Amino acid sequence: EDDSLEVHSLKPGWKEFMERNASGRFQCSQCFYKWSSAKVHILFHMCWGMAWMRIFRQACRRCQDPQLEEPDFSLENVERLLHNLVLKILEDFYGVPMQPSDLQEVVVDTPVAGPHDRSHCEGCQLGVC
Repeated sequence: EDDSLEVHSLKPGWKEFMERNASGRFQCSQCFYKWSSAKVHILFHMCWGMAWMRIFRQACRRCQDPQLEEPDFSLENVERLLHNLVLKILEDFYGVPMQPSDLQEVVVDTPVAGPHDRSHCEGCQLGVC
C-alpha cells in the first residue's frame, strides 16, 4: 500500500488500473459513527512482479474536524478486487486478451443510504471520482 500514488503519474514500465466502485465500510476514529460507501476508489500501479495500491479514504460527516478513514472490505469483495487485478496484469504484461465483461463487479454488501458525499471523499477532493 502506498498513499503517495497518483493517477496517471507512472514510473517508466509501470501500468495503472483503477477500481472505481468498490463497496466498503467505514468507522470514524473520533465519534465511532459507521457508514458504507459503494464509491470507494482503489488505484493500482503495476510492474513486473510488483503491484502497489492506494485506497482512497473518506471522512466522517458528523465530526467538526474529521480525519480521513480507511475502509474495511468484505472477503468476497477482496477476492473480486484481486481477481480483477490479476486479469489486468495478464492483459498488460502477458498480452492475454480481456473484455470489460471479464471483470467482476465489486458487490454492495451493506445498505448504502443517500448519494455519494463528495465533500468528505478523498478521491473527489483529488479529482479521481
